[in-house]
Formats: sequence, C-alpha cells, structure tokens
Amino acid sequence: MTPISSTLSPSGNRRGSSTDAINNMDMSTFLRLMIAELQNQDPLNPLENKDMLAQISQIREIGATDKLTETLESVLLGQSIASSTNLIGAEVEGLSDDSQRVTGVVTRVTIADGQPKLHVEERTEAKPSSAQGNVEAGQYSYRVVWEDESGRMVGIGLDSLQTTGVEGVDRAIELTKLPKSSTPKSVYRTDKSGEGNFYQLGIITDGSQSTFVDRLSDEELSSSILQGQIIATDSFRRYELSLRNVSDIRPPGN
Repeated sequence: MTPISSTLSPSGNRRGSSTDAINNMDMSTFLRLMIAELQNQDPLNPLENKDMLAQISQIREIGATDKLTETLESVLLGQSIASSTNLIGAEVEGLSDDSQRVTGVVTRVTIADGQPKLHVEERTEAKPSSAQGNVEAGQYSYRVVWEDESGRMVGIGLDSLQTTGVEGVDRAIELTKLPKSSTPKSVYRTDKSGEGNFYQLGIITDGSQSTFVDRLSDEELSSSILQGQIIATDSFRRYELSLRNVSDIRPPGN
C-alpha cells in the first residue's frame, strides 16, 4: 500500500507536487484522506509500519502549522483590537467601508468578520456654497425629516445660517453629512428672515445620500409647509472604517 504523500502526486511529478499538496493541506482534509486509505487498503498488502510512522509525522507537522497560524492570527487580531480601541475619542481621516472620504471622531469599536471596525461620526452641517443659485442675503434655518422604521416622523434642525447673497460665494447653501435613512427625506427651509414657516425645498429619494444643495430664492419656495409633530434625532452621519483604511489620526485635545 503506498502512502498518502505518493498517491497525491500526479504521474511524472511526484516530489514537487506531493510536497505542495501536503503543505497546503489542512488537518481535517489530511485525516479524512488517511482514514479513507486505511479503510480501502489491500488486506494482502497493508500499510507498513514505516509508512504509518511517516504519515503520523506529517500529521504532527500539519497540526503544528495550523496551531502556529491560529496563534499568529490571534496575536494580530489582538494587536488590531488594541490599536483600534486606543483611537476611541480621536479624530481620524480615512476611507469608509462604503468608499466615502471621512473625517470624524471614533465613538466605538466593534468586531466584524474577525476584524475591528471603527465607528466614526460626522456632524450634519449647512454651509455656504459657491454653486450657482438664487439664495438671497439673509438668515436661514432648515429641517430635514423622514419616516423611521417604526413609522414615526423624525428629523434634524440646522439653524441660523447667515448669507451675503454674493455671486460665486453663497448664492447656494449645501447641506452635508446628512444621516442615513431607510426612507426618502424631505428638506424644508425658512425664508430669509430665518423665522416662521418651513417651506419644502425638495425630496431626497435615496436615504443614503449625504448632501443636498439649496439654490432657491424666497419667491421660488414651494407652498408646501412643514406640519405635524416631528421627533428630533441625532444630526450625525455615521460610518464604519477598517483600521487599515485610516490615513491620519489626531488624538483628543489636538
């Protein structure tokens, strides 16, 4: 009866292919092959003692390799977790798992698929934009509302943004880092007085979209007014980052 190392080797390339096959084999596969060989060996030509000892030696080598690999993986995971938890409270820059450029504070760390994930928050903002638009000089406030998973109307508020109405400077206003939602969002704005009713500017149909640009003058505002009870929610955009995708770190207080 020939040993396992020989039966794995293709004809004409016994040594090199056999070595590769053994080196790449995990413990469970090796044991299944060995048990199958013992069950199907020729009773008139059983496996010799020296062949059995050779295969036991191979089992030990494979077992040692598997244990070494598991140990190294555990050490690397432990180091990654320690490095990640040390970043809680720090501001990081990097590429999120959904391919967004992110600059924000690490709030917590979780483990997914055996790897640590940094959870980063960026606060939602309303800021002047140099894009073309008809927004006049004034003070503006915004409300962004949507329906959550429980069917409640929730929303965020962005108040008291002052503009000059100068072409190429702030004739438009950009809302950035909007929270993700599972349903469309409606965007509302006051007139240039910054007070009174909130008029609908538009609808963001994709709940994962992070930006909205307001280009409208007061005269162009819709007649649809925000009404009803709105439950305030956190005005943050939340991301997940892998540690390897972090490009810059600023410790707390810097």
